[in-house]
Amino acid sequence: MSAGITKKNGYYTVPSQRPSTISFYKLTINGQDATGQNNVVGGTIDQILRSVSQIATIGMVGTPVFSAPNTTLVIGLEDTGVDANSPSGLGLGNAVYTTTALALQANIRALNTVSSITLSGTSSTVATFAL
Repeated sequence: MSAGITKKNGYYTVPSQRPSTISFYKLTINGQDATGQNNVVGGTIDQILRSVSQIATIGMVGTPVFSAPNTTLVIGLEDTGVDANSPSGLGLGNAVYTTTALALQANIRALNTVSSITLSGTSSTVATFAL
């Protein structure tokens, strides 16, 4: 199961009647220490979470961890599953992305640079994460 895109243009979309759970994704900010941006209003972590919350329902957020040279952040998103309307599990998200991780990655990379932390290009990656 993959996390579904549960928001479109900042508004919640009502999923079909399907079971919901939580899927986890790990964001890696390559070659940068972004932990100083934790709890900073408008800072890098805040902007990342605002960006993710525009397309998915956030269920849990881990603490950003810097282990040289990268910062990682684990985010739990509500699953909406897969059905005829959402064959990829992305709901009303952009059909260009075949996985939720790729959709999230594109959304985060679109932030470019926030508070001197570069997120564009290969500076940030998102992958599924198993607890």
